Amino acid sequence: MTNLNVFIFFLIGGLSFALLGFRFVSGKTYAFRMFGIGMSLLAVAFATWSVIVLTNPVAEDLKMLTTIGVIPFGLANLFFVAAGTSDFTSSTRRNLLVVAAAVIGALFVLRTFVTPSQPSFSENGLFYFNAEPIAILLYVVVFAGALMPAVHVVTLHIASVRDAMFTRLFFNVVTLSGVVLIVSTNDDLQGLNGYVLLFGLIGLVVTHIRKTPEFITR
Repeated sequence: MTNLNVFIFFLIGGLSFALLGFRFVSGKTYAFRMFGIGMSLLAVAFATWSVIVLTNPVAEDLKMLTTIGVIPFGLANLFFVAAGTSDFTSSTRRNLLVVAAAVIGALFVLRTFVTPSQPSFSENGLFYFNAEPIAILLYVVVFAGALMPAVHVVTLHIASVRDAMFTRLFFNVVTLSGVVLIVSTNDDLQGLNGYVLLFGLIGLVVTHIRKTPEFITR
């Protein structure tokens, strides 16, 4: 039976990332645009996973839909790398993007074909990706390794010091909670972690709901 709270969690996550994506893409500078596209792709991933929770599909469809959601998730991290390297030379940025694309591609092949993930629902209705340990490690490296540097660079260029501080604070909460979301299969921990992640997302929405962040060179 579908857990309505889990559906609402993924839905709020998708809507929050969509708003952040819109705000940063509207910033019209390379770093903000790349970051905003990454946020928008995370919104697509969360929307896909919310559909999974809502429909509670059979095993094969569950695997397929989970994989479909992983594709925008992986692409989002590639755009985060682009944002995080926006102050680098074009050749260095290009080389790092090639490396990032190779790692993200390797993760997709690993979790889909080599050691396939076995997504499932717990007895309490929580949705788990159930990736193998090596895939979980790559998920964490890709997600945290791409998002945290991107947040650092983007917040350095937000004109409002207050908005920059809150953006970095709440994204740190989202990143750490996102890691727990990936690695843990404990319902009690995930229940608490869901509230922490929503706290971070709501903080980001409140920070950016009224205006597009203004870019400044520091």
